[in-house]
Amino acid sequence: MSTPAPITPIRQAEQKHQSTEDLVGERASLKADAEHIADRIAQIDAQLVERLPVGTHDIDGTKVQVREYSRLDTDWVAAQYPQADYPQLYKTTTGVDLAAVKKQFAPAVLEEHQVRGAKSVVVK
Repeated sequence: MSTPAPITPIRQAEQKHQSTEDLVGERASLKADAEHIADRIAQIDAQLVERLPVGTHDIDGTKVQVREYSRLDTDWVAAQYPQADYPQLYKTTTGVDLAAVKKQFAPAVLEEHQVRGAKSVVVK
Protein backbone atom coordinates (compact mmCIF):
# COMPACT_ATOMS: atom_id res chain seq x y z
CA MET A 1 0.00 0.00 0.00
CA SER A 2 1.50 3.32 -1.03
CA THR A 3 0.98 6.51 0.90
CA PRO A 4 -0.75 9.36 -0.89
CA ALA A 5 1.42 12.12 -2.24
CA PRO A 6 1.48 15.09 0.11
CA ILE A 7 -0.28 18.22 -1.03
CA THR A 8 2.10 21.06 -0.39
CA PRO A 9 2.61 24.48 -1.94
CA ILE A 10 5.26 24.42 -4.63
CA ARG A 11 6.46 27.87 -3.80
CA GLN A 12 5.47 30.55 -1.35
CA ALA A 13 6.12 34.21 -1.91
CA GLU A 14 8.89 35.26 0.44
CA GLN A 15 8.48 38.98 -0.12
CA LYS A 16 5.38 40.86 0.92
CA HIS A 17 6.07 43.77 -1.40
CA GLN A 18 7.26 42.30 -4.66
CA SER A 19 7.94 44.52 -7.63
CA THR A 20 5.60 44.33 -10.60
CA GLU A 21 8.37 42.66 -12.60
CA ASP A 22 8.82 40.04 -9.88
CA LEU A 23 5.08 39.38 -9.79
CA VAL A 24 4.93 38.94 -13.57
CA GLY A 25 7.97 36.64 -13.49
CA GLU A 26 6.55 34.54 -10.68
CA ARG A 27 3.20 34.34 -12.45
CA ALA A 28 4.86 33.14 -15.67
CA SER A 29 6.76 30.48 -13.74
CA LEU A 30 3.65 29.32 -11.87
CA LYS A 31 1.64 29.25 -15.10
CA ALA A 32 4.23 26.99 -16.71
CA ASP A 33 4.13 24.75 -13.63
CA ALA A 34 0.32 24.68 -13.73
CA GLU A 35 0.31 23.72 -17.42
CA HIS A 36 2.76 20.91 -16.76
CA ILE A 37 0.68 19.71 -13.80
CA ALA A 38 -2.57 19.89 -15.81
CA ASP A 39 -0.98 17.88 -18.63
CA ARG A 40 0.24 15.23 -16.19
CA ILE A 41 -3.17 15.02 -14.50
CA ALA A 42 -4.79 14.51 -17.93
CA GLN A 43 -2.31 11.70 -18.70
CA ILE A 44 -3.02 10.00 -15.37
CA ASP A 45 -6.79 10.37 -15.85
CA ALA A 46 -6.55 8.80 -19.32
CA GLN A 47 -4.71 5.81 -17.85
CA LEU A 48 -7.23 5.44 -15.03
CA VAL A 49 -10.11 5.48 -17.52
CA GLU A 50 -8.42 2.65 -19.41
CA ARG A 51 -7.72 0.60 -16.26
CA LEU A 52 -10.91 1.03 -14.24
CA PRO A 53 -14.51 0.20 -15.14
CA VAL A 54 -17.28 2.76 -14.82
CA GLY A 55 -18.17 3.20 -11.16
CA THR A 56 -16.68 4.27 -7.84
CA HIS A 57 -13.51 2.64 -6.59
CA ASP A 58 -11.71 2.93 -3.25
CA ILE A 59 -7.99 2.97 -3.95
CA ASP A 60 -5.77 3.35 -0.90
CA GLY A 61 -8.43 5.39 0.88
CA THR A 62 -9.10 7.65 -2.09
CA LYS A 63 -12.42 7.50 -3.92
CA VAL A 64 -11.94 7.39 -7.67
CA GLN A 65 -15.02 7.73 -9.85
CA VAL A 66 -15.03 6.76 -13.50
CA ARG A 67 -18.03 8.25 -15.24
CA GLU A 68 -19.44 7.75 -18.68
CA TYR A 69 -21.52 10.60 -19.95
CA SER A 70 -24.28 10.24 -22.51
CA ARG A 71 -26.84 12.53 -24.05
CA LEU A 72 -29.78 12.11 -26.35
CA ASP A 73 -29.01 12.35 -30.05
CA THR A 74 -31.17 15.38 -30.80
CA ASP A 75 -30.36 15.13 -34.52
CA TRP A 76 -32.14 11.75 -34.50
CA VAL A 77 -35.16 13.27 -32.74
CA ALA A 78 -35.28 16.13 -35.26
CA ALA A 79 -35.02 13.72 -38.22
CA GLN A 80 -37.58 11.21 -36.93
CA TYR A 81 -39.98 13.65 -35.26
CA PRO A 82 -40.05 16.93 -37.19
CA GLN A 83 -41.19 20.07 -35.42
CA ALA A 84 -44.08 20.60 -37.83
CA ASP A 85 -45.59 17.22 -36.82
CA TYR A 86 -44.51 17.13 -33.16
CA PRO A 87 -44.45 20.72 -31.84
CA GLN A 88 -44.78 19.45 -28.25
CA LEU A 89 -41.22 18.09 -28.49
CA TYR A 90 -39.74 21.49 -29.28
CA LYS A 91 -39.31 24.71 -27.38
CA THR A 92 -39.16 28.20 -28.67
CA THR A 93 -37.14 30.76 -26.85
CA THR A 94 -37.30 34.48 -27.05
CA GLY A 95 -34.55 36.77 -26.02
CA VAL A 96 -33.02 40.10 -26.77
CA ASP A 97 -31.41 40.34 -30.20
CA LEU A 98 -28.18 42.13 -29.27
CA ALA A 99 -27.32 42.95 -32.87
CA ALA A 100 -30.69 44.68 -33.34
CA VAL A 101 -30.33 46.55 -30.04
CA LYS A 102 -26.87 47.83 -31.03
CA LYS A 103 -28.32 49.14 -34.29
CA GLN A 104 -31.22 50.93 -32.56
CA PHE A 105 -29.45 52.60 -29.62
CA ALA A 106 -26.65 55.10 -29.42
CA PRO A 107 -23.38 53.74 -27.98
CA ALA A 108 -23.57 56.21 -25.07
CA VAL A 109 -26.97 54.80 -24.03
CA LEU A 110 -25.68 51.25 -24.26
CA GLU A 111 -22.61 52.20 -22.21
CA GLU A 112 -24.86 53.45 -19.41
CA HIS A 113 -26.48 50.04 -19.15
CA GLN A 114 -23.44 47.76 -19.16
CA VAL A 115 -23.26 45.09 -16.48
CA ARG A 116 -19.73 44.90 -15.17
CA GLY A 117 -18.20 41.62 -14.16
CA ALA A 118 -15.11 40.78 -12.20
CA LYS A 119 -11.79 42.12 -13.45
CA SER A 120 -9.31 39.64 -14.84
CA VAL A 121 -5.72 39.60 -16.01
CA VAL A 122 -4.46 38.35 -19.37
CA VAL A 123 -0.71 37.99 -19.73
CA LYS A 124 0.80 37.03 -23.08
